[in-house]
Amino acid sequence: MKNTNIKHKDTAYRAMFIPFLFLLVLSACVPSPKGIDKTIGDYIEKWKDFYPTQAFSSGDLDSAFVFEEITLERIGAWIDFNHMILEKLQLSAGEMTLDDRIDSDLLERQILGELEKWEQDKVFENSPLFYAGQISQALTHILARDELSPAQKRKAVLNRLSGIQSLCAQGEALLKNGRPHNTLRSLVVMASSARFFEENLIEISRKWPNEPGLESFPQECRNTATSIHSLIAHIRENVGPQVTLSDSLGDEAYARKLKIYTGTDMIPEELEEITFQEIKEVQTLMQAAAKEYWTERYPGEKSPEDFKELMERVLHDMEANREENQKGFLDVFVQLIDRAANFIRDQNIATLPQERTLKTALSPPHFAGAAVGGVYPAGPFNPSAQTLFYLPSVPDDAPEEVKEGFYRSFNNHFNAMIITHEIYPGHYMQLKLAASNPHLVRSLYADPLYAEGWATLCEVITLDAGWNGYDKLDRLAHLRKRLENATRAYTSVQAHCRGWNKGQIHDFAVEEGLLAPQFATNLWDRVTASPLQLTSYFLGFKKFLQVLEQEKKRLRDDFSLQIFCDSVLDAGAVPIDKLPSLIK
Repeated sequence: MKNTNIKHKDTAYRAMFIPFLFLLVLSACVPSPKGIDKTIGDYIEKWKDFYPTQAFSSGDLDSAFVFEEITLERIGAWIDFNHMILEKLQLSAGEMTLDDRIDSDLLERQILGELEKWEQDKVFENSPLFYAGQISQALTHILARDELSPAQKRKAVLNRLSGIQSLCAQGEALLKNGRPHNTLRSLVVMASSARFFEENLIEISRKWPNEPGLESFPQECRNTATSIHSLIAHIRENVGPQVTLSDSLGDEAYARKLKIYTGTDMIPEELEEITFQEIKEVQTLMQAAAKEYWTERYPGEKSPEDFKELMERVLHDMEANREENQKGFLDVFVQLIDRAANFIRDQNIATLPQERTLKTALSPPHFAGAAVGGVYPAGPFNPSAQTLFYLPSVPDDAPEEVKEGFYRSFNNHFNAMIITHEIYPGHYMQLKLAASNPHLVRSLYADPLYAEGWATLCEVITLDAGWNGYDKLDRLAHLRKRLENATRAYTSVQAHCRGWNKGQIHDFAVEEGLLAPQFATNLWDRVTASPLQLTSYFLGFKKFLQVLEQEKKRLRDDFSLQIFCDSVLDAGAVPIDKLPSLIK
């Protein structure tokens, strides 16, 4: 009896101990909230090592002296590491605060995107444009920024020239396939980069003081250009003639990528439906705005009843107000930036950063083609560093029809409207504040719908507040841009799920989307190279409008636009549907 009791107690003890032991082991595997921070930190350190160019652009100075190394061994290790971190994040689900959950979700989407890129798409084998992008951006931040001393900058440039030569050799060894249009485009980008290294960079180096070791610099530039030309020849001879991939991703791949990119369960058919509806709605808004302008500009003259005729007349007036050369174009933007900052402050729209760290210039010569520009922010590793605002540009000696198309597209009404999208209180201000956000993941792996949605919302907020004197053509420029955003997302689906070709995309963009000449011409490049990014403007804006209206309804008379904007910016680039919980 005694022995039986002992056995019974032992069994009971084991029954309690085994689940306890299981929980103890599991708890060692599942990160605590602090463990989530460590997991994120571990990932960021590996990310910096794998992507030194992006790391330096985000302020990590040590990364300036190394360059991307694309070998099968490093790619395999990166894929394995992403799988390992993804498993950790999924094990820890449900044990986090709201902030940790948001950061974990952003990192998970980052990882899924990396696995899509390296495991599914295999860009090292199937994307000449991947190599072209790495080469063209290798020196952008190093040459343009002032964080490095002159000696450090020269050392970084020399190291990266050597790295580019190695990357070209790796490309020749690994590249086997591609998509027709992107393959052809990669050749243009790489040829432009080779010219930059062979001509412009040598010219830049002549202004450097003589130092030991620099005497070989011109030859190193020429060697780099030679390596690029060798990769170009490999692509022309061994890749281009036998590409088997299509310009279209296809339904399955597009749907998978759409879910990863947006962080939603949206399917292509739903995106197609809501963007087409938006196109029709915005056309109606544009017609009403055009008639208002007509009444003001041509009093007593009846406006055309036909929509396309009306828009042709009014958009002609808009595009006639434009610059004609690079200097005038740059001067307009410099003045607009100052005016926009004063307007945001005076109208209490948002709290401006205390210090402006913005460098505005025309796109560097190694950026291939016209209309390439954008905001290149400082990052969380050096928040006080400069943000680079590179303006799209076209050479003054370009053919007249090219210059006309460019300046018609970037007319002064469009420029006045877009400055609030790009700078105040849009991308520059948002990214400037994000660089100091304690949640590094929100700066490095920002929700793309937040980023473009916020900048597009800024267009509406500022125009509604009277930016640039309630100019009716500025408002029409915004509506035209809003129509373009919907058109981009709609044609993205058509190109990758419905088989539309370049001609169909262009015709729809001009006839239904009313895209300006430059944007219509470049749309096929955007649709084939970054189809998911094109959806972020429309989807992000749509979500942000909902949050804004929700907050106005919730707070009623207590609603403050400045508090709303400051709260959104303080939260960081989080999934937009999480914003209401954060800003309350």
